[in-house]
Amino acid sequence: MNDTTPDPLPVGFRDVDATAPDKIIRCLDSLQSMAAGRAYKARALDLLGLEPGASALDVACGLGDDVVKMKARGVRAVGVDRSRTLIAAAQSRHAGSGCEFNVADAADLPFADCSFEAVRIDRSLQHIPDPGRIVLEMARVARRDSVVLCAEPDWGTFLIGGRHSAVTERIQHDWIRTFQNPWIGRELSSLLADAGVGDIRQEGFWLPTHGFAESDLLFEIDANARDLSVELPEALPWLDAYRRGEAYAGVLMLICWGRKH
Repeated sequence: MNDTTPDPLPVGFRDVDATAPDKIIRCLDSLQSMAAGRAYKARALDLLGLEPGASALDVACGLGDDVVKMKARGVRAVGVDRSRTLIAAAQSRHAGSGCEFNVADAADLPFADCSFEAVRIDRSLQHIPDPGRIVLEMARVARRDSVVLCAEPDWGTFLIGGRHSAVTERIQHDWIRTFQNPWIGRELSSLLADAGVGDIRQEGFWLPTHGFAESDLLFEIDANARDLSVELPEALPWLDAYRRGEAYAGVLMLICWGRKH
């Protein structure tokens, strides 16, 4: 990690334990509090089709909030994440919840074949070098005819509101290129099919931010504009206008799911 310039948020998500986790935790908490974030998460939970007594796995579970929601459906709820920082936070936040939280690599899940009736991942494939391998692992630990579900943004849909300009277009472009897999949303159906998942369906949810603080927290508008101003000085007046204006930004979230053959 650079000692003087913090990594962009998407780069930090690739290895939370090697970066400044406080910013990442604030981002995760913000998504849980946003109305649009709650809406797509509630839909994704319903699509798992959880029945009391079943077992469900959340891969790359982060702070574990979604694992707790699965547990509330009366299932054995397990969350794994490669970040020791995030798993420690999940265990602390949700102590006594009955959920299971473990450090594990999504590319090598520590579970036997056909262990779970539902397996999910949310907004993590965008940060992982080989998303196809992760989806294969998810399908491996899922039981026959169980739901395998992925929820990811497609950054090709990212927009920053207001009058279009070359600065706006460049800031969007520079943000998108910080992701490991910026086009992952549109690739989910193919990844699931390659993993042996059938009856694949997909739904889209618009994930907007409102106001400068929220858009800056999730999309780092200020840092991107200031970095760009070294090359394009007009980025600073653009940033001032954006801050004083509507400060609207958003991206399309794709939920894609099916059943293991």
